Amino acid sequence: MIRHISSIGEVVEDVDAAVAFYEGLGLKVHRENPGYAVLDIPGVLHFGIWSREDAAESTFGTKDAADRVQLGFSVGFEVDDVDEAGTLVTDRTVRGAADEPWGQRTLRFTLPSGALSEFSAAPWARELETNVTPKATEAAST
Repeated sequence: MIRHISSIGEVVEDVDAAVAFYEGLGLKVHRENPGYAVLDIPGVLHFGIWSREDAAESTFGTKDAADRVQLGFSVGFEVDDVDEAGTLVTDRTVRGAADEPWGQRTLRFTLPSGALSEFSAAPWARELETNVTPKATEAAST
């Protein structure tokens, strides 16, 4: 059912401050819009910085619901079938399955901590670009 972690996101009050922090760590950051940025981190398929307001608009349909979005980290799980996976979290679903403008299908739910999470299906993004196999594992398998 779950193929891999598809994304990690940090929901923040101040995207500019978060961008400055990660750039200070030497990471390359791409601003998608005022409320969203993407970091280039080897071994991570997608790491986003998401304003609380933009997360609320995408999840609840309005920025006025920002107080319903917990600050902190969110995790996305790539699944074969978003609708089927959604049946496992019906009591935690905050936005049902929807097709995103960028071609991904997502369903948003909360984790036991209250943090926002999602099931997603993006078959075009399922290949890792970086080999993340630890050297010790590679040596042991040869």
